[in-house]
Amino acid sequence: MTAGYAAGARPILTRLVLTAALLALLGHWQSAWANDLSRFLGTYVGQATVEDLATGEQQKRDLDIVVAPYRKHGLRVDWITVGLVDGRRDVPGVKRWSQTALFEPAADNDFLVEVGEIDLFSERRETEPIEGDPVRWTRVDGNLLETNSFMVLEDGRYELQVYQRILTDIGMDIRFERIVDGETLRRVTGSTARAE
Repeated sequence: MTAGYAAGARPILTRLVLTAALLALLGHWQSAWANDLSRFLGTYVGQATVEDLATGEQQKRDLDIVVAPYRKHGLRVDWITVGLVDGRRDVPGVKRWSQTALFEPAADNDFLVEVGEIDLFSERRETEPIEGDPVRWTRVDGNLLETNSFMVLEDGRYELQVYQRILTDIGMDIRFERIVDGETLRRVTGSTARAE
């Protein structure tokens, strides 16, 4: 009876050991992923140059970027862009844009996908790319946090936006491109410093 019990318990014990090892590995991976993301957390301020590649026109803009944790393993990115007038922001004609993106790990955990804020009082709406909703995802590659946005335009063409935030010794460099049907229409380059 004891020998039969021990033989029957071996597969269960093996499964328990394998499950524990898998959970430990997953916990280690999630910890590594969280560490990758944590390097980008913070508030950054700086300036960028926006270049319209069709006209050659350039504009200076102030940047204010906040990268923060979102829920358990996600990321929240807030950015404010101020379009300057003759290099100034205290004169009429200045424009201000504010955006927020919330990301959570994708099913395979190699990157994060944009999610909407949870509202307990309204029905959740699915993203519909064919209706013009952007599909956004972000990934970490060393010192690079890259966010891509893809959308179908009303006339059937596509638009791809690639936003790269690259960690530096003092903050982040910014690289952005807006591409429509394979043609780059706008390019943004800039630098920021980590704010205290």
